[in-house]
Amino acid sequence: MKTKIEIGNLSDVGKVRSVNEDYFGSYSGKFGNLIIVCDGMGGHSGGAIASRLAVETIREHFEKLPEKYDEKEQLKLAIHKADTALKQRALSDPELKEMGSTAVLMLIKNDQAYCAHIGDSRIYMIRNSNIHQLTKDHSLVQQMVDTNMISEEAAKDHPKKNVITRSLGANGSSNPDIAEPFSVFKKDRFILCTDGLTGHVNDEEILQIVSRNSLQAASLNLIDLANSRGGKDNITVQIVSVISGKRLPMPRSKLIKNIQLGTAVALIILAIVAAIVWLPKIMGGDADKPTKKEGKNQEKTIDDKQKEKIEVDKVEDKIDDKDSLKGKAEEKTK
Repeated sequence: MKTKIEIGNLSDVGKVRSVNEDYFGSYSGKFGNLIIVCDGMGGHSGGAIASRLAVETIREHFEKLPEKYDEKEQLKLAIHKADTALKQRALSDPELKEMGSTAVLMLIKNDQAYCAHIGDSRIYMIRNSNIHQLTKDHSLVQQMVDTNMISEEAAKDHPKKNVITRSLGANGSSNPDIAEPFSVFKKDRFILCTDGLTGHVNDEEILQIVSRNSLQAASLNLIDLANSRGGKDNITVQIVSVISGKRLPMPRSKLIKNIQLGTAVALIILAIVAAIVWLPKIMGGDADKPTKKEGKNQEKTIDDKQKEKIEVDKVEDKIDDKDSLKGKAEEKTK
């Protein structure tokens, strides 16, 4: 079955900044479905230019591809082209020399998903009522967590949490992470977002809001929640829902449990049917057979009747004898 998706998205400037430096796009064609979110940086206008240029460069790259191509390789090339485009633009305008951008990309082709990212924007997946973070932040704080310098809990409010170690553009390494492809299934949901969301809203809250609302309503509710908690950065969300495609295979443990449950139910039904069919026959057969006590009573009744008949016969014989003697006496008298 062909994989089909729906997308809901929204971007907001937040409560502190005057310019929205985030940019996003979603595109479809013979290359598949491409979803992109970028978070720009670099001054009053530099960030906005960087994020938009990154999204448009990536889009143009995929629109020129043939129907068959190496997905992982082309994701990497598209991101490197975006990096080059930002650097060239910065060289042409001194006011943009500090501009850069994060990027998260998701490519869905047939029933496979390919994810790529650079910076601290994220991709989440919701499947079977669980949320999974598919990307790992390229940030100073994440490095500190990975080396056990700080805990994940401490990282949430660390003063350096916005310092990123990789990005598109002049500052930092521009080497993206390209994940291995994986199958997508009907009812999967994916969230692509900037750190303006994850800085205020935790994973469990994202899970609940996205699971309980339509895509567009969920996007709005997530942004409203982030703004209600300060809205310190621009906030961008794209939510992808797989509405048609393969169904997720049942886990082996659950499959075995369902088989066992089905077997137990079948046995109970068979027992009930057997009881309905055979119980009347069993009860009826017993009713026709006299009990031991009833048998004795019946035997006793037969014996009594036979004795009564013998007594009656004896009485009748005596009466006959008397009649006979009486008749003989009368004859002699005559």
